[in-house]
Amino acid sequence: MTAAAVRSATVEAFGLALAYGERGEGQPVVLVHGTALGRGVWDEVVAALGEGVRTIAYDRRAYGDSEAPEPYRGTTVGEQAEDAAALIGALGVAPAIVCGHELGALVALDLVRRHPSLARAAVLVEPPILALSQAGPVTVAELREAIEKGAREAEESSAGAVDAYLETMAGANFAELVGDERLVAAHASARAFGADLGAAPTFAFSRRELGTISAPITVVAGARSAPVRREVGRSLAHLLGNATLRESDSGHLVPLEAPEDVAAAIAEVATR
Repeated sequence: MTAAAVRSATVEAFGLALAYGERGEGQPVVLVHGTALGRGVWDEVVAALGEGVRTIAYDRRAYGDSEAPEPYRGTTVGEQAEDAAALIGALGVAPAIVCGHELGALVALDLVRRHPSLARAAVLVEPPILALSQAGPVTVAELREAIEKGAREAEESSAGAVDAYLETMAGANFAELVGDERLVAAHASARAFGADLGAAPTFAFSRRELGTISAPITVVAGARSAPVRREVGRSLAHLLGNATLRESDSGHLVPLEAPEDVAAAIAEVATR
């Protein structure tokens, strides 16, 4: 994908400028990134989708060129979903397909749950609803311990924390998977990273409520991701009212490791 193929701009959401890149024409697909990595995580997926859909990948609060309030020390899934809703409304692309990775998957799920007129379908890539697994509390504790250790051991503590997070989630070769440009951007978004860390548990739900969500949803799990995350993906797909499960031959960073699978999942929900 060449830089010339992407139209970059900003849109206002609750008084904040959110930066986004747009490509193609047709069915609108809004791409919501997860923790640490900004909208660049979608580059390969956008390329795989091609010009036949209108892809909109944006930087969430404090990532890339997007603004955030001062001070900005924490966020919630609901707050992030309202930002996405404002973006969809401002660009006039409702009802869109929303695809989210990691924390972005919770944003996408919250959108189809609370704003069905804005989001007609969703693809949830490695959704971190760890409450669906008995191993969830241990997983959260281990991740936090790894981040704290990475921050202590690095000369630049914020970059060390980001690297520790990515290594825990994606494996020892995370830097190779992510690439230099995206890793530099991740290190520069330390404030956003810190705010994200407590966001996933703010997604409040009941199993009955999940079953009432009628929007077409595909849950994508990495077959080589951590067992707890595969378990969560399977459980969530089972609980949702109109969902299918797609397992990809990848680790946690599915958009980078298997972008064609994500593109196929988006094409799948578009026809349901």
